[in-house]
Amino acid sequence: MSIIPENRLRRRLASAPVAVGTMLAEIRQPSVMQALANAGFDWVLIDNEHGTFTTESIAELSRIARLVEVTPIVRVPVLTYEQIAQALDAGAQGIMLPRITSAEEVRAAVAIAKYPPEGRRGSAMGRAHTNFRAADVVETMAAANRETFVIVQVETREAVEGLDEILGGPGVDAALIGPNDLAIALGVPGRMRDPVLEQPIERTIDACRAHG
Repeated sequence: MSIIPENRLRRRLASAPVAVGTMLAEIRQPSVMQALANAGFDWVLIDNEHGTFTTESIAELSRIARLVEVTPIVRVPVLTYEQIAQALDAGAQGIMLPRITSAEEVRAAVAIAKYPPEGRRGSAMGRAHTNFRAADVVETMAAANRETFVIVQVETREAVEGLDEILGGPGVDAALIGPNDLAIALGVPGRMRDPVLEQPIERTIDACRAHG
């Protein structure tokens, strides 16, 4: 058995059309994860873009989430090695990439999230993401690459224009639409039922289906 915990979100989506999750932006009490598990949530998005989390609080929240089988995903504030790798080493089972504008950005971020040969993430055993255990390095890196979940956020005009290239790239598992920022980017801020916003949302859904 791998020391890398199973990603419940990935397993859920492989067998069911819906996985229920929510966003955590302010609450830093780890016991909130037990409440989410009791309510039947499959995953939680720890928002470190607009939220107020430190690496330590991400580690605490992620550890309890994994223990109660709620998949912790971290929305990183910027697409840097430090933000992505530290969130994953702290125990997050996936990352969400905000404000994507190009497939090149996605490829660079995926490379940070994945170990060689798929990427360039540095290996540190016996940390939160391995439940403080050690095992064969090659097998552990391969397992982590399989389980790590990458979500791209569609909330810019450029992301809508480059949907197929962005979603079709290796390592991209899902897309999450940011309707508020997308409305602002498209020149219709606050108009959530405007066709200018609704049509790109429908295009994004269609593109996600096309790319699995």
